[in-house]
Amino acid sequence: MLQIQKNFQNFPTNYPMNFNGKLTAKIVIKDDYVRADGTSALYLQIFLNKEKKKIPCNISVKTVEFDKIKQRVKAKNPMYRDFNLIIEKMLGDLNKIEVNYRLSNLTLNLSSLLNEFDNPTSRIDFIKFWEDEMIRQKEILKTDTYRQQMTMLNKTKAFKSPLFFYEINENYIQDLKVHCKKILKNNDNTISSLLKSFKKYLHIANKKGIVTPVSFDDIKNKSFKGNRTFLSPDEIRSLNKYWESEFVNDTHKNILSMFLFSCFTGLRISDVTNLTNDNIIENTLAFTAVKTSKFQRISLNDSAKKYLDPKLIFKSAYTGEYINRELKNIAKICGIRKVITYHVARHTFATNFLICGGRVENLQKILGHSKITDTMIYVHIVESITDIQIHNMDEILTKKPLN
Repeated sequence: MLQIQKNFQNFPTNYPMNFNGKLTAKIVIKDDYVRADGTSALYLQIFLNKEKKKIPCNISVKTVEFDKIKQRVKAKNPMYRDFNLIIEKMLGDLNKIEVNYRLSNLTLNLSSLLNEFDNPTSRIDFIKFWEDEMIRQKEILKTDTYRQQMTMLNKTKAFKSPLFFYEINENYIQDLKVHCKKILKNNDNTISSLLKSFKKYLHIANKKGIVTPVSFDDIKNKSFKGNRTFLSPDEIRSLNKYWESEFVNDTHKNILSMFLFSCFTGLRISDVTNLTNDNIIENTLAFTAVKTSKFQRISLNDSAKKYLDPKLIFKSAYTGEYINRELKNIAKICGIRKVITYHVARHTFATNFLICGGRVENLQKILGHSKITDTMIYVHIVESITDIQIHNMDEILTKKPLN
């Protein structure tokens, strides 16, 4: 490997670098050709498996300004510091490529080396690999799924980039989770979603023969039921009162129309924003769910129809992030202390549907759940509510008379 000793210019003496018995490199000057200004070009000369290649350093100096033994530009050149930094970086990049390939158990040939050197690719950097895969996945994934996975990619990238495949070990996974929990203040569901996306693209890499210290199936990811925040009838009435008021602005009116419509239908935001008049047949809503691609038919109650605009339906230019941000502002205006996102409307519908006597089998059909276990979560919520409310009967004997 690189042998170092201090010299008077504070640059290491660099002998030909022997990486693994097959790859060597050194800096040479092409002194057999002198330019009009008296300088000659410097090259990074590589030998790999008996193949030779010279990569231009894009540096030209006079022959007397280059030390062939130290392989550095001498101090007599006014740009020697900058030129030597360029040389150091090229040698460092070359060494990094070789180490990454060796630790990732990949075969390095001259063609792949030159490709990596000019354009660091996804064969060594998981972040680059993930980015390349996202380009391929864009035409396959649903829009919301694509955006979510891009968010998880950017979060991983912000934590560490580049992320070499040989660095993906148990310590890294643990550090990533701690970072999300302690620094980003993410909840368990968000961290679980991040690991789910991380595992997906690590799985793709492993299937393509890229070896990592921990493979995708070594990463254990717990699923969390999370807190199903929902609105009570009184809170729904508060939102409706604001929706009907003369003080509501157009933005809040439009967003509340969508949100309250979902409170009485259980539709996801992705389905609501894709509705057209063609989806409404008399009192029935017929549509194909964006997330599941399932065809669904839902009978519209009078409350849901109240929020339908036959001219616009719910075509809006608002992003999901903007809608969620404004819903929080709307909640403050209405005196609702719960943290509201658009998905709260779906939870609100499901919970109140059961409280009003709806059957769980019908709720499963309306929500488009494949598994009854997903729907049973709302049954457990309602049961916990009734368990608490039954103790209200104690007030019959304990509450003092008004007199």
